[in-house]
Amino acid sequence: MKKLSTLILTPLALVLASPAWATEASDITKDDFYGYHYFKNALDYDQVAKLESRKAQYRVVARDMKWSSDKLASAVEKYESVEGDVLELAKAGIEAALAESRIKGRGISVEFDASSEKHVVAYVRWRGTASKDVIKDASAVAHAVSKAAPFVSTLSLAAIHPKAPDSSKRNVFEGKIGDLAMSRIQENRIEGYADRLYGRMFEDVKQLPF
Repeated sequence: MKKLSTLILTPLALVLASPAWATEASDITKDDFYGYHYFKNALDYDQVAKLESRKAQYRVVARDMKWSSDKLASAVEKYESVEGDVLELAKAGIEAALAESRIKGRGISVEFDASSEKHVVAYVRWRGTASKDVIKDASAVAHAVSKAAPFVSTLSLAAIHPKAPDSSKRNVFEGKIGDLAMSRIQENRIEGYADRLYGRMFEDVKQLPF
């Protein structure tokens, strides 16, 4: 599957209330995302599409994935129960979380690269304020992505200079972080302990003076 969704952060959108039973994008795990898209891609093949039942399709595709049929069925049905496009909803969730975080009003863009259904990458850019605060900002972004889009395997982060235009390609901070590290970030510890607790979680860091 090839899908690159470029999503620009805008003021917090109105979010319609969902039924209590509805599955949210924030409920979709990496396995759910992978299982659903692997199955949908498999339906492009006649030998799968022409099987007599969905159950038979699950059985054949699950065998190819080395999954159980029940696991695949659960992933597909869970994904299909989300009311709306998962990537669009996840973007809205990230936007909402950032609007309540320390980088409120400084977000520039969010993108998802789902060209590999087994390894979704998120890209987030924001406007920095000062070198001393960039790890706090990065930690807040990582926490937001982990909560709103747990199907993301890797987050790539970039901050531009406080006085640069939104279109600037010159980043004063770059880095990336994996899903397991993201999940360890505690929101209530970012302000006081981000540099000490979370700074080393970011990889391939490049930083310029602000």
